[in-house]
Amino acid sequence: MTISENIIIGEQISHDAKKILRGVRHPSLWKNGLWFGVTTAVSDENLLYILPCREMKMEYYKDVRLLGLAASMKEAYEIVLKLVRSGYNNDCITRMKSYLDQY
Repeated sequence: MTISENIIIGEQISHDAKKILRGVRHPSLWKNGLWFGVTTAVSDENLLYILPCREMKMEYYKDVRLLGLAASMKEAYEIVLKLVRSGYNNDCITRMKSYLDQY
């Protein structure tokens, strides 16, 4: 899993963000607890995934890009909304998948 340089960190999780990102980079330091990641999708049918932290460890998700960290599903949905608005405002709505892959 790669981490976006422009990662969006939810306000409720910001106090743990450094520990979480360190754990994503180095799985032996993985931060347990409950948090959610907003990632690009593996399949072409989907644009984004909202994954609970435990699911993100699965081998299936090794090629996704982490775009956001959230403390709750509500906060994760807010991050998704920010990402879609950003693509729309940058006139990338028709090529949103490639926009998010480069975000």
